[in-house]
This record gives sequence, C-alpha cells and structure tokens, in this order.
Amino acid sequence: MEQKFTMEEQKAVASVLCSLADADFQSHASEEDCLISCLKEMDFDMNGFVPIPRNELQKQAYGTLKRMSKEKKRTFSRMMTQLSRSDSHFGARERAFVMEILELCDVPFVHR
Repeated sequence: MEQKFTMEEQKAVASVLCSLADADFQSHASEEDCLISCLKEMDFDMNGFVPIPRNELQKQAYGTLKRMSKEKKRTFSRMMTQLSRSDSHFGARERAFVMEILELCDVPFVHR
C-alpha cells in the first residue's frame, strides 16, 4: 500500500535528502537524478521549496520524522540509502549523517 506523506513530512524528508545529497560537499548528476526521483515518489512539488538548513534540522524536522508511521519511515530510509549509493560512494560524512537520522528519529535501516 502506498503511503501518502503530509506536507510537513514531505518538507522534513525533502530537507534531509537535500542535506544528504550535499553531505560530502560534492555534486554528482546521479545524486541529483536520484533526489528528484525520490521527491517525485512523494509527489513533492519543488517549486519555491527552500530546504531547512542542516543546522536547523534537529529543531525543525526530526520531531516530524520521528512521528511518521513505520511504513513511511521505511520508505524514507530506502530513499536515504538510494541517494547515498547513487554516486557509487557511501562516504564517511554521508554515513554519519544517515546514522544520526536513524538513531535520533527512530528510523529503521533499509539497505536495498
């Protein structure tokens, strides 16, 4: 069954994914393509979207992520894994950021 993310959840997930894409301070076309694919999967409209700054995520997004259903958390975790691996290098900064999200937001690790 497909999960519909609320607007608040979409903003939180999109902000985390944008921060994750920039975690290694490198820009790859494959990451951009994967990010766009993930946002489309959530039916998220990027027009006018300004991601929550990384240093504000814990205050503004983590509570929303923590309250999501188990199914939404699994979908979000899969998106993080896909995005992290999309450039064929799951670097130390990306791993540290993903681990922070998994631990602080009670998100299960989905490796596929």
